[in-house]
Amino acid sequence: MRKKGPDTTGGQDVSVLFATLGGMAALNLLIQGLLAYMLLPEGRGAYAVCIVFGTLLGLLLTPGAAQGAQYFVAARLISVSQGVSSALIISLVGGGLAAALALPLIYSDVPFFQKAETHTFLLALILVPLTVISVALDHQLVAQRRFRRLAVFSMLRVMANAFTILALVWGLGLGVDGAVMAFAAGHCVMIVACLLDLRRHCGLAFEIPGRLHFTRILGYGLKYYVARVGNAIEPHIGIVVLGLISSQAEIGLFSAASALMLGFVLISNSVGIALLPRIAGLERADLVALCLRLVCMATAFALLAFLALSTPLVHLLLSDAFLPAVPLLWILAPGLLAYAVSRIFMTHFKGANLPDVCSWAVFLGVCVNLGALLLLYPKLGVEAAAWAMTMGMLCSFFFLAIVFHRVTRMGWPSVWLPRRSDASFLWAAGRSVFVSSFSFRVTAVH
Repeated sequence: MRKKGPDTTGGQDVSVLFATLGGMAALNLLIQGLLAYMLLPEGRGAYAVCIVFGTLLGLLLTPGAAQGAQYFVAARLISVSQGVSSALIISLVGGGLAAALALPLIYSDVPFFQKAETHTFLLALILVPLTVISVALDHQLVAQRRFRRLAVFSMLRVMANAFTILALVWGLGLGVDGAVMAFAAGHCVMIVACLLDLRRHCGLAFEIPGRLHFTRILGYGLKYYVARVGNAIEPHIGIVVLGLISSQAEIGLFSAASALMLGFVLISNSVGIALLPRIAGLERADLVALCLRLVCMATAFALLAFLALSTPLVHLLLSDAFLPAVPLLWILAPGLLAYAVSRIFMTHFKGANLPDVCSWAVFLGVCVNLGALLLLYPKLGVEAAAWAMTMGMLCSFFFLAIVFHRVTRMGWPSVWLPRRSDASFLWAAGRSVFVSSFSFRVTAVH
């Protein structure tokens, strides 16, 4: 029997998450501005390759640490203690092994590792276990539908990142090293807060997981492995490839542009986080279709409004040194819209225990992205990274859409044509923002 979740509606959960992620997006814009003004394109490029290196490395050897444990806890097939313990063990063992294997690469002559100082790459190794554990615990709060707490902790993480950047980069003048340490500080805050909350409110206790638990979690994780790694790599593969063939300044321009555009995925993330616990182990294709329509319309509107003001916004947020990134924003926009909608498709397949579909979609997108970038870069330069990213995301979207319609047997009009009920849901969700924002402030205080 499934355990009853918190007494909140989907609209309330989405509104809380959207308000929180909106606040996080604003803080992230502040962070992007601080990095742009303090590090300039060259330093921003060095920071980007170090963060991508540290955050992606841990994913390679930790299958099931986040999504596998989350699915079985959300579906009430294992306890939260078993899920968290399994995720922590997988994260620590896999993350430690990944960091050890990376050491020879840091000291190698690979061009990617020439885009920042060696000691900065060594410093970035602390991100390997920190980011994996932070993401795993984040997923456990979602499994428990503790969205308000997740909102508070996520805000604390970003705030800790921003304040530490000010202290280390601006105050102490530590440059890229200080920015990397600030990123790590944010995840440390997230880990501590999540562990304390799960222990206090969800009965978390360390428990040696049984062999069956590990087998089930790793089995799910391996099916989702390509999607998990690909989802992390897909938005950043341009930085990885540019790190091999381009200059620090070009990397800085592309990383700043992609970071700004990825902020528009917050609508999809808000809806997807609230959706997953409601569909895990169940068949609710109509609810997924509603979310697809709402995410598509809301994201498209937000993107158009941003692009209309993109030049003055880049001038204000990032400085004149980043104005060459404005054309990249227009190129990335269609891909980001497809990417946002694809996140809802993936939420459906994860909840239906079909994570391998996500893996195939992401694998297709990454291959198209990589191939297009290598083919177009000699002619288009840094713009090739933006075109390649858009092409890869569009391919992933069409693959997921086709599979979704075949699996659910829903017609295209029934999924994509707006309905009156969509407006009713939006109105109810909008009203709940005011109620949720008040209770959210009370939760944050207490």
